[in-house]
Amino acid sequence: MTCPRRAAAGAAACCLFAALAMPAAPASACEAVLSEHRGGAELARLPLDPARPELRIAFEHSVLGTTVVDRYRFTPAPRLVEERFDGQGYGLPHTAGPGETLQRDGSGWRLVLDRAVDPLVVRPLPAQRMRIVLADRELLLATLSGAAIEIAARGCPPRPAS
Repeated sequence: MTCPRRAAAGAAACCLFAALAMPAAPASACEAVLSEHRGGAELARLPLDPARPELRIAFEHSVLGTTVVDRYRFTPAPRLVEERFDGQGYGLPHTAGPGETLQRDGSGWRLVLDRAVDPLVVRPLPAQRMRIVLADRELLLATLSGAAIEIAARGCPPRPAS
């Protein structure tokens, strides 16, 4: 009776060794997860560059009708790091705050900053054409939900804030 027990123990040891010797499963992909802010239902996942996990949110200014583009970096919490816009008007910066830089950018402006925005929640009003701009595509947020959308990074390596 000792032989079958030894065989079972040997097989179990062999399986354990094989499991330990196998390469680890790859980490989950670095991606932006969009979900309903209050309900939590997942709406979409978008790939992010793990070396520089960031995305741009563009929208039309409600008064001026010009495009505003905000760039967010995930460290892993979201931070607003740049805003580009044309003109001057309600809701747009007219001076740089402490630690910020406001400079001309062609006919428009570029504000460089480092502001925590956690959670990152947007309300995709159709009239403002709020959209996420990635290197290879744009996603119109109003097509996902009329409710507030939370955007968070998942599976991205932590990065310093700046």
